[in-house]
Amino acid sequence: MSLSKARLDLLSRVAERNEEEALTALRGAETRLAEQTALHGELGRYLDDYQQRPIASPNPMLLENQRQFIAKLDEALQSQAKAVEAAKGRVAQAREAWMGTRRELRISLLLQEQGAAEDRRIDDRRSQRETDEFALNRHIAAGARYS
Repeated sequence: MSLSKARLDLLSRVAERNEEEALTALRGAETRLAEQTALHGELGRYLDDYQQRPIASPNPMLLENQRQFIAKLDEALQSQAKAVEAAKGRVAQAREAWMGTRRELRISLLLQEQGAAEDRRIDDRRSQRETDEFALNRHIAAGARYS
C-alpha cells in the first residue's frame, strides 16, 4: 500500500465518520424541532379550549383572572413559536453541515477510486512490460538455438 493510498484511506474514514456525526446531529435537530412543534400545537389547542370555556358564575375577579391567564398562555404560545423558528434554523444549519460532509465524502471516495484506477494502470503496464520482456527473451533464445 502506497503512502498516498494510506492517506486516501484515512481521509475516507474521517470523511465517513464526519458524515455520520453530521447526520446524527441533523436527526437530533429534526427530533427537537418535532418536539417544539408539538408543544406549540398543544399550547395553541389549550389556549383555544380555555378561551372557549365559559365561566360558570362570572364575577369581575374571575373574569380578570381568566383574562390574565389567557394573556400568559398567549405569551407562552408566542414564545414557543419563536422556539420553533429557532429549531427550524438549527435544522437548516445541521442539514447544510451534513450536505457539506456528504460532499467531502463523495470527493474522498472519488479520489480513492481514481487512485485505485491509477494503481491498476501502473500494474497493467508493469505486467505488459514483463510479458514483452519474456517474449523477447524467448525470441532471442529461440534465435540463438537456430544460429
